[in-house]
Amino acid sequence: MRTSREQAAQTRERIVETAARLYRERGINGIGVADLMNEAGLTHGGFYKHFESKEALIAEACAAALEATKTELRRKIAAAPDDEALSTLVHTYLSKAHSDNPGLGCTIATLGPEAIRQDGIGKETIQQGVNNLLALISTQLQREGVDNDEVEAKAHAVLASMIGGLLLSRMMDSPAKTKAVLRDTSNFILKSV
Repeated sequence: MRTSREQAAQTRERIVETAARLYRERGINGIGVADLMNEAGLTHGGFYKHFESKEALIAEACAAALEATKTELRRKIAAAPDDEALSTLVHTYLSKAHSDNPGLGCTIATLGPEAIRQDGIGKETIQQGVNNLLALISTQLQREGVDNDEVEAKAHAVLASMIGGLLLSRMMDSPAKTKAVLRDTSNFILKSV
């Protein structure tokens, strides 16, 4: 019985990881349950053994992806000196690797525009992710010595610039233009703060 529960938990985790990647690559409506399960190496019929609905999976996949982004950013900035924490965060987010791999990147940038058009758990999950990133940015701004009265406004501007810069970098028609957008957005943010 224990092995069966462990296998079920591992299968559920595989579905969530696959969904998190595919939703970021193709969008929430860009892949159906049958194709998602096939990509996870499972049959369509097994989906409802693990999830009540597609919406429940969307929420869980978004939450897992958001947590992965937050964890990666925290890992990178934890090693940075106080005066380089914000720079590390910005350069990690606005990196070529992040731009080139939407399926492994920030859920807010890939699914945010789609999520705001929907009601329910997925939208709430994205909003919580926004709040978490704003808190992370605020902490780095405080580490850099930004005045407490300015932290919230600057955190909003930094996050909006990072998301916008990442989206724009993905729309460029050449690697050189992508690199320029990432570089210029990073420079703009860091000079503005």
